[in-house]
Amino acid sequence: MDVLGIDVSKGEFHACLLQRGKSLAKTFANDAKGYKQILTWLKKHGCGKVHSCMEATGAYWLGLACALYNGGLAVSVVNPSRIALFSRSQLRRTKTDRVDAAIIADFCATQRPVLWAPPAPETLELRGLLTYRDQLIGQRTAIRQIADQVQVGVDLRKIHKAQITALNVAVAAVEKSMKALLKKHSDLGERADRLKGIKGIGFLTAAAIVAKLPVERLHGAKAAAAYVGLTPRERQSGTSINGRPRICKTGNAELRRDLYMPALVAIRHNPLLKSFAERLGQRGKPPKVIIVAVMRKLITLAFRVLTERDFHPAGAA
Repeated sequence: MDVLGIDVSKGEFHACLLQRGKSLAKTFANDAKGYKQILTWLKKHGCGKVHSCMEATGAYWLGLACALYNGGLAVSVVNPSRIALFSRSQLRRTKTDRVDAAIIADFCATQRPVLWAPPAPETLELRGLLTYRDQLIGQRTAIRQIADQVQVGVDLRKIHKAQITALNVAVAAVEKSMKALLKKHSDLGERADRLKGIKGIGFLTAAAIVAKLPVERLHGAKAAAAYVGLTPRERQSGTSINGRPRICKTGNAELRRDLYMPALVAIRHNPLLKSFAERLGQRGKPPKVIIVAVMRKLITLAFRVLTERDFHPAGAA
């Protein structure tokens, strides 16, 4: 099987093809035209079965990954940290897009990462709506902060109010579209409704978990916590190194962020997690540690709710 390593950026992607002991490189535009061109390029070089690999960097990789998958290629999408550590293990000193593509190709050839398959179209649409809403919320926050930092006259107040109103309307419209999508696709809607049965998880958090947590690829609740980056990481060696345990943060940062406010709500209103947080407090755990522990409990409960039809956690609404 030929191996294709791809380094993806916003405007273009660099490909490195390992074929019968040779290495070929080429750069393509990161758009629909570029996706067609790379498939033609692979066909031109007589590729049969191809295992392609790329990093999960932002949202730039998704369109290309879907195009390669639909083109019949085996596709792997890996955590960038794995590639970075693999590069360090090879003592690579040069970092360019072309070199990164070659490193990813070497990683794919030697490590054979697990294969990726695209989520259902409705799941991708839900992700898009959540991302768009996050962008709108960010714009609204930035505009409010600017108004607090400058001298605002009457005319500027009117402009500011109009912008905030327009953003509020847009946020409401996106949320309405999300609810319509969940209603249209009963499977997604039913999963979100089950998640909302956990006190602390509301509509937006339920939608985020349904859209971003790949339960079909995870092998248990602990794997779900690891996917979100909420598993503890110890730092201890001999007698000289005895660091405090911290969460690894090697996971989906967006989903981890989405669980923060629900954890605060759960500590106050979910009897199961409230008593859990109180026990941690009695053991002298700092507030931040308690919040992270509750976040981890929430995602493990969510995983079990989504994968075990008969599971009904204590503290459910």
